Amino acid sequence: MTIKERTFLFNIAVILYNIILGLIIEAVLLIALLFFLAEHPNLSESIFSQIALPVLLLIGLIAAMAISVHTVGWAIRKFHLEDKLDPKVVSRYQKKL
Repeated sequence: MTIKERTFLFNIAVILYNIILGLIIEAVLLIALLFFLAEHPNLSESIFSQIALPVLLLIGLIAAMAISVHTVGWAIRKFHLEDKLDPKVVSRYQKKL
């Protein structure tokens, strides 16, 4: 298997991981918001609920991206994939020390 083929499969795996991770984080945040609004019914009728949802989704998106970059970088180091993948892909996830 060539470096190009390995990189393609790695990118597909990272895409699937990002989708699953993003859905899990967003679901947890939405469930937490629903529980919070159930405990405070007066807030659910105010403008707070209209502002909270977009802000919560943005926070979830940023958190998912940050977690993804760190975990994919960890996986590259843990499984010694630096020489098996395209250097451009590895440099995207590796921090220069």
